Amino acid sequence: MESLSDKLKSLGVQLGTQNIKPRVSQTRFSIEDVVAGEEIGTPLGSVYQIVQDFDIHYQHGLVHFDSPLNLEPLRAWGKTPPEKAAQIDQLLFLDTETTGLAGGAGTFAFLVGLGIWNDNGFRLVQLFLRQPSEEPAMLATLGRIAEAFTAIVTFNGKSFDIPLLNSRHLINSMPTPFIDMAHLDLLPLARKLWRNRLPSRALGDLERDILGVSRSGEEIPGWMVPQMYVEYLQTGDARPMKGVLYHNAMDILSLAALLRYDAHLLENPQEIQPNEGLDLVAIAQIYAEMGDLEKSLNLYEAGLQAGLPRPIFLQTLHRYADIYRKQGKLQEAAALWERAAQYQDLQAAIELAKYHEHRNRSPRDALQWTENAMGWLPLLPLRPSERRYWREELTHRQMRLLKKIQIEDRRNACN
Repeated sequence: MESLSDKLKSLGVQLGTQNIKPRVSQTRFSIEDVVAGEEIGTPLGSVYQIVQDFDIHYQHGLVHFDSPLNLEPLRAWGKTPPEKAAQIDQLLFLDTETTGLAGGAGTFAFLVGLGIWNDNGFRLVQLFLRQPSEEPAMLATLGRIAEAFTAIVTFNGKSFDIPLLNSRHLINSMPTPFIDMAHLDLLPLARKLWRNRLPSRALGDLERDILGVSRSGEEIPGWMVPQMYVEYLQTGDARPMKGVLYHNAMDILSLAALLRYDAHLLENPQEIQPNEGLDLVAIAQIYAEMGDLEKSLNLYEAGLQAGLPRPIFLQTLHRYADIYRKQGKLQEAAALWERAAQYQDLQAAIELAKYHEHRNRSPRDALQWTENAMGWLPLLPLRPSERRYWREELTHRQMRLLKKIQIEDRRNACN
């Protein structure tokens, strides 16, 4: 049976970089000359490994690596089996640097950064391809390291790093080590937590805005990394790779710090961000999705008290009220709709109309809220399609309630 590798070759797809022609500079600087490491031998060849150890008291920005840690809220958010992510030493942190940012059959990881927690602190391991031909040895070394862990932690790894590495294992006819590992990808959580407060949730921006980390002058922008590696292969000058290794190392350290920060934030949001309403209501929504409605309600109220921009304030009141409605506590929900109605919120008026019509059996009160909303309609900055929708909705409700009141009045007159 024709292999995937053979099929790709028959289509003219270049697998790896075997066709990249070296352009060796007159003065060669090998990676061994630039960064201290060791050659790791495997039955499939060798790969260059750089190891750095960080003391347990290391501090990355605002995050202390020795602070107490409860992974349960984070594990519950990620729907990770407890036996696979109960302790931090079960987690393998991973980030790759690749020959292309868009993926594809010719894209491969020339640098894999790994983070490992142990009793002494945090160990950073980087596997670097001096030549593309070392890829099988890198993958074998990665598999040997990964087999000691039950969960992987990445930032956008579900969409990029892990599919890429899985494909490279397949192309090299090697089993992937990630198939049975749980996966915590912190990018979706970052989007949920900070989409209303931060313009960007990229890891580098979270470093600055959340973790309080500043990178040194060694930093290399991520978009430059692929071309820099190609130039290294062509020239044999590894000196620019020092900045690439620094970039990858900082990504791994920030990934580890972000996991600790996220875990603390989910466990004790009012201690970590007591006055940041946007964060509190974002965490409230996360707890609502996880089914912990009591904690969600407390956080929604705390967020409202801390202060919110008007659109988020109204959105929060509705989400807060929706929990009460699902619990059958309609009186508590109505109180929140009344708070929203003070800001001429049309949806709140509709909810109050429904509440008074169906719960309080008072079509006149329902009509009053409907007509209040009709009075607000000309004053609100709505698009023509929105204004048309609300006019039709409110007019239909008004006519139906007027008929209902007339029927009740005739019935009362007969009695």
